Amino acid sequence: MKKVPAQLLPLVARKRMRSHIVALVALAALPLKAEPCWRQVATMGTLFSVKVWAAPNQDPCILAEKALVAVEESEKRLSTWRHDSELAACNRAPAGEEVPLSPSLCQELTQALRWAEATLGAFDPTVGPLVRAYDLRGVGRWPSQQQLEAARQAVGYKKLRLENCKLVQTASHLLLEEGGFGKGAALDAALEALEGQAQKAELNLGGQVSFWGQGTFAVDLSHPDRREEVVATWVVPPGSVATSGNSERSRMVAGKRLGHILDPRSGYPARDFGSVAVWAPNGLAADALSTALYVLGPEEGARLLERLPEVAAVFLVREGENLRLFPVSPTGKLIPKAPNLRVNYKPRSVKGQKEEP
Repeated sequence: MKKVPAQLLPLVARKRMRSHIVALVALAALPLKAEPCWRQVATMGTLFSVKVWAAPNQDPCILAEKALVAVEESEKRLSTWRHDSELAACNRAPAGEEVPLSPSLCQELTQALRWAEATLGAFDPTVGPLVRAYDLRGVGRWPSQQQLEAARQAVGYKKLRLENCKLVQTASHLLLEEGGFGKGAALDAALEALEGQAQKAELNLGGQVSFWGQGTFAVDLSHPDRREEVVATWVVPPGSVATSGNSERSRMVAGKRLGHILDPRSGYPARDFGSVAVWAPNGLAADALSTALYVLGPEEGARLLERLPEVAAVFLVREGENLRLFPVSPTGKLIPKAPNLRVNYKPRSVKGQKEEP
């Protein structure tokens, strides 16, 4: 299968990565300051924590504040939970109207649309009509077949046109939804705010983590159903790790379990096989791809990853009372920690059907 990393990793992300590498080389020979600065705030509907080691003559707490401000600005730009955000304004625009975008949102939506194309719609930033149909921001519901079909017809990233940082909806009833890429975009913005000033940084936004600096970083992988139970540790290079699963945000509706991750192609909730953790060079890519790979499942997801050599993933699949891990790509080192854990390096078909109303 043809590898197309240059096409799938957006130009702006590649340029940012190169500039980060230059900054790291300049700081690599310098010893880390003994005391990093740690900060935590509530933002974007979750908790954001940042730990920063500063370059000489830099105050790590000032840098930590810069990262916090960058995430808060991302919320103002991306959150569709608030009416005054830039993305919410895009959703209010009528079909056919050009909406000028800020440089930051332009970059973020460009990346999101490219990942939608790369995953053939398994990740789709226009999934908002389905989120509304299932009332995922409320108590949850199973829509009627007519309601579901109407919502499914309203979804489609190809109905958006983004040229010269101007966004146009080519069809009515589109709704952009930041849930599949917003946290990653905010983490990228936070790291960009630290560029050239921090020697090392560790960021966590609602469970998605991003790292910057020399060496490797350890990420604990939890059981899909029991977040407090660590089943493996994944040692990865600098980048970002995002995890998708339904363990915490699913709910019972009319006697059936409703998951919060939807398949934009079919309109139904994605099959709940367990969870998936994704490492990528930047946060938005990890965020979008963790959603896409959860929707695709281990077998189809592994085929997608064959075209993405810059991305790695670990699928955590339930097998009765046991758990099987399917690591895809050699990036990092996986250290099993649970007695009932099996590691298999070739994903296979997973039985199960999509949950339908």
